[in-house]
Amino acid sequence: MIPLVGDVTAVRDLIAVSIGLIKDPKKRESTMEWVFLVVLLFALIPVIGGLIKGAGRLALQVGKGAEKNREILEQTIKFLNRFGEGNAVKWLAKLDVTQYQPQIIEKMSDFCQTLITAINQILSARIGRMLPDKWKNDLIAVRDGFVELKSLAARMIPQALKELDAKLRVLQGMVYQGEIHTVATASGRAVVKREAEAYLLERDIRVAAKQGTRFPSNHAEQRLEATLRRKYSKQGYPNMLAYTKQSPAFGDKLVFPDIASFSGKVTAKSADDMAGKTIFRAFGNKTELAIDPRGSNAAGGFWGYQDIPGNAKEWRDLSAVLDEWNGNGFLVVLHLPEDLAARMPGTNAWHGTIAEQFGNKIDTQYLEGGGEQVIIKLEGDFFKELNRIGDEVKASGQTAKVELNGVKAEFYPTGWKDVEGVHGYSKPDGIEPPYATTTRTLHDDELRSKKVDRAIINAVRIENQTAMETGQ
Repeated sequence: MIPLVGDVTAVRDLIAVSIGLIKDPKKRESTMEWVFLVVLLFALIPVIGGLIKGAGRLALQVGKGAEKNREILEQTIKFLNRFGEGNAVKWLAKLDVTQYQPQIIEKMSDFCQTLITAINQILSARIGRMLPDKWKNDLIAVRDGFVELKSLAARMIPQALKELDAKLRVLQGMVYQGEIHTVATASGRAVVKREAEAYLLERDIRVAAKQGTRFPSNHAEQRLEATLRRKYSKQGYPNMLAYTKQSPAFGDKLVFPDIASFSGKVTAKSADDMAGKTIFRAFGNKTELAIDPRGSNAAGGFWGYQDIPGNAKEWRDLSAVLDEWNGNGFLVVLHLPEDLAARMPGTNAWHGTIAEQFGNKIDTQYLEGGGEQVIIKLEGDFFKELNRIGDEVKASGQTAKVELNGVKAEFYPTGWKDVEGVHGYSKPDGIEPPYATTTRTLHDDELRSKKVDRAIINAVRIENQTAMETGQ
């Protein structure tokens, strides 16, 4: 935190860590080795970098042990209170190290170039020419190593920042982690007992991007558009980046919702891959809760894949279809022909696991996901014809079977009674969902305003998600 002295000690540590990377090729490809290097690089950013370096070094110790993580959190808050100004808890909760990526890459490039230039000057100077050959060769090896590190920075630093961010998010989550319980409400207002001071979680529990338990949404923020286009743009396939919107799982950030609807790997499936497969979709009339008009259509972009649900709970939970999206009532099942590629060669799809979903209009509903889905492109007026037949089925309430260009389509009423206001809600005594409010008790040492920003991050979900992403 002291100008010049901080830079000198940072450079000393950076040189030591860098030489370790230079000498060991395996370390150069290790994300965690680069995480430590990145933490040290933060010290080269004036003032704020010293705070991030201190918090980052503590965050490096974060693991799976909850007790150990609590100790690290306490040490981090103490460090921030000692060297920082203002509310340390609030500062930590809002810290996003990924926003410093351009600066860190630039600092690494400048640092490497400085060492390369210095070694070249030493070798060309009179004292350098007098050095024993072994020493000269050692210096050349170090110089060449810094050249390689400089070229690796653009690839490894983003990965390292992502890893550091994941560890910091565990600490951020623990800042407000507490026992969550449900309190009965009246007229939509929470009943909060004075002896157990609490504040409403409401929708704010979902502010952190990619929270997730088992099936967190894929990163789909608009700021990542260039990367996402490289990954999810494929000629002849549905456009996964057609539009952006705010998503409850990402707070106030704009995201590409089609990408965010998946959890984990998304696979491009051609017409050959889709041949012989079964896909399904629920549809029905609008209801008091099902306000999205797209839920009334028999056809649309999203389809369940292979395993047809046998009841409302299975459909809601695995497919993560919120009440506000679809009131159900009917299913349409498509059996794609074996010669699909010949009949409709452009029938391409994106396939993957369905991500968890948080209610937007009905903000007390949460569905875990975990089923399989496809976003599929069907040629011609196929969808238009499906919607026409679907409207007839809704009007008559009768089963229908048709064949369209070799695709066998079955329409039938589900008969499910427990479709709305049931799945994905907590149920306090005397209160029927979705009219429930969730609260949590504040810790004794937790400084928390009840009047301003009430964002909360669920640390348990973040820890599970981090383990899922890293394969641990």
